[in-house]
Amino acid sequence: MKKMLSMTLILSCIIYAQTYVGSTNCQSCHTEKYSDWFDSGHPYKFNITNNAAPVYPDFVTNFQDVWDDSIGFTWDQVSGVIGGFGWKARFVDQTGKLIGTANSVVNAGLGHNQFNFYDGTLWGIGNYHPADDKTYNYGCFRCHTTGPEEGGTWLAGVADLGTFAEGGVGCEACHGPGSNHVSDPSTSNIDRVYEFNISDTTGLDFGGTIGVVAPDPNGDDVNYLCGTCHNRGFNAPIEAKGGYIKHHEVWEESLTWDGHSFMSCTSCHDPHKRVIWDGDGITMDCTTCHADQVATLNHSGTSNCVDCHMPYAGKSAVKRGESGYKGDINSHLFKITVDDQSMFTDDGHYVKDDSERPASLDLGFACLGCHNDDPNDAIPEKTIAEAVIAAANMHGTASISAGNSLPDKFQLSQNYPNPFNPMTVIPFDIQTAGHVKLVIYNLLGQEMAVLADEYMTPGEYKLNLNAQSLATGVYIYDITVDNSEMGIVFKDSKKMVIMK
Repeated sequence: MKKMLSMTLILSCIIYAQTYVGSTNCQSCHTEKYSDWFDSGHPYKFNITNNAAPVYPDFVTNFQDVWDDSIGFTWDQVSGVIGGFGWKARFVDQTGKLIGTANSVVNAGLGHNQFNFYDGTLWGIGNYHPADDKTYNYGCFRCHTTGPEEGGTWLAGVADLGTFAEGGVGCEACHGPGSNHVSDPSTSNIDRVYEFNISDTTGLDFGGTIGVVAPDPNGDDVNYLCGTCHNRGFNAPIEAKGGYIKHHEVWEESLTWDGHSFMSCTSCHDPHKRVIWDGDGITMDCTTCHADQVATLNHSGTSNCVDCHMPYAGKSAVKRGESGYKGDINSHLFKITVDDQSMFTDDGHYVKDDSERPASLDLGFACLGCHNDDPNDAIPEKTIAEAVIAAANMHGTASISAGNSLPDKFQLSQNYPNPFNPMTVIPFDIQTAGHVKLVIYNLLGQEMAVLADEYMTPGEYKLNLNAQSLATGVYIYDITVDNSEMGIVFKDSKKMVIMK
């Protein structure tokens, strides 16, 4: 594998015998894309400060004034700032150490060195590894800079830190060195998908259980390009810590996309544009492919697909709210398993992904991230057991229960829970096929809702009722099964109570 990788890298160097020229050289010809990129998070992955505070777009709320007042440094003591655009900021001293960690020349071992913010709110100042030696070198900045190399040093007077062509993720990080292209613009001398944005893969695990291979100099794998940084180990399971998915796990999450393998990162994202701070970087939403699920949605309020299928199950900086199920990174797992089990392994280190439970979101994140987040947000509080009932048939009118035998009689069972607000489940068994109509009436005999009016085969069914629009009171639910040859073969009704 090492020999193969070395040969691939040599070939890459031959093909890309160019030099890095910097993102500003792309601006004149690619004005719109440059502008979009400049206002995205990529340029701010690492800011070289040059004895002055870094400058961010004016729409960013990162509480930079708090940095000056709280961390206890002057800008001439800082060589660079890591992040600061969307989730957190850390600081590098003039020896390449992270300020506040053990061997920094500034605030050594004191911590108080990670500023956590998201969505316009300061979420607290954390202690990032105060007892450890944290050097900002090649191992870190190969994903935070453009054109990283292990040799040399980026910081004058400090040896062996590695070098890079540009701070932050610039145009050439994704399109390759651009000297030939700048001197003679042509589609033939620039790479649209530069798989070698990380050319040295030391410490990364290629060729393992998911079969990831070394970068291809002629390849155009968008997921590979994005995945080289949006991952924690290429073929590792989806890693977790403290009850949340770790950040940088989108690559691993995407590898579990059963039925979505045709998608790439750019299927939904414009790579030049931001998503946060009211950005318009999303180019396709769920409704493009899942119109039926959108049309049949048994959920009240203003929730959308992302709220449930891409909840904040990951944590970059902080957990938020009171539920314990809300971090600051959207999951890309999409799939939800409707049961009362956790999505994590017993030791909490990974997302489960086996024959018993394929990698998927649990109802804690899919439901309770909103339904237990804040007692004053007007969203009903729920337990996991209640979430199981509410989510059992979110996109349909009735579901058939698994079983080895068909029902031996017709039966309409009592809804549960009862009393309820606003969701309940109505179970019923059908012995022979027929047209099923299930209607909700008030005590005056007025029809309030039709939950089923369709042909159904024999089976055990559960039907969801969302009574958000119905007032407190006693109601009747009535079922009729009409067989085309035999006429009405079953009719029954029961009472239910809505209590708001």
